[in-house]
Amino acid sequence: MKKIVVAMFMGLFIFGGITSLTVCKAYTPNDVAQWAQNEQIRTKIAETITVTKDLVSYFMNEGYAPRDIVMAGLLAGPNNNAGDHVSDINGILAKKTSNNSWQDVASTMGVDQDTYNQYAEKAKNII
Repeated sequence: MKKIVVAMFMGLFIFGGITSLTVCKAYTPNDVAQWAQNEQIRTKIAETITVTKDLVSYFMNEGYAPRDIVMAGLLAGPNNNAGDHVSDINGILAKKTSNNSWQDVASTMGVDQDTYNQYAEKAKNII
């Protein structure tokens, strides 16, 4: 049932012409649909930022690229309260716009260059 609902949503997503929300590179709905269907990518992201695959699917369905989800999750850091963690990731994704880089976002959050480089490398290795 869950797969049917996701498939229906993705159909609306693709045919509705929705494009990437706030990422620097404009991804097509086909890119997003491909990522959302790729179980391996969702699993890697979920393990990297310690969230559920359903949460990763939610962000992908919202139009976020895998790299952006990973960067936001890593910058949010670990959190034992799932609700707070989702809120933290959402807030960080909102800070990333087409006019700034992830390095800019990390810098405004007080993340040092070495830590940022480690996060960027992890995000790069996701796909």
